Amino acid sequence: MSRDLTSGVQTAIEATQVQPFLLFEGLFASGYVRVWSGYGDIAWDSRTWIGVGSLAGISAVQETAEIQANGISVTLSGVPSEFISLVLQESEQGKSGKVYIGFMDDSGIIADPYLAFEGKLDIPSIQESGEDSLVTITYESRLIDLQRPRESRLTNEEQQREYVGDLGCEFVPAMKEVTLNWGRS
Repeated sequence: MSRDLTSGVQTAIEATQVQPFLLFEGLFASGYVRVWSGYGDIAWDSRTWIGVGSLAGISAVQETAEIQANGISVTLSGVPSEFISLVLQESEQGKSGKVYIGFMDDSGIIADPYLAFEGKLDIPSIQESGEDSLVTITYESRLIDLQRPRESRLTNEEQQREYVGDLGCEFVPAMKEVTLNWGRS
């Protein structure tokens, strides 16, 4: 993982007094939601990130030599009720999400946070008890698209959907009745 770390992040990791944190950016039906694993708001990348409480857990971000889709799950505790309703009402499978790992000290964010994972929303879940709420959002790697079947046909309708006005497939249905003689007769 260190091959992509900036010198600022490497220095922050080696510092004696540093506090790691997570940033999460997810696209929902009404737009982007940007939260971080602490309390209060912070500013980074010309955006405001809302503190949602303590981080209950994040699954391991796996990197393998094989071409395979690995996913992650981000679990937050102490989540405000407006974020819970957002997850319930506006999460759509396939929307993008990113998880960053950052470091801060008393003066603020030390270096640009490192993009640890980028993927597509798979399944959100919420566990509520009388006093606490846990929100778990699962994301799959973009490589998951390699496993999805591609349904495409060589028809005029498909061609018009992709390239409006293109008449290249206009006579495809008539071609099944055509007999072509090749060579000498």
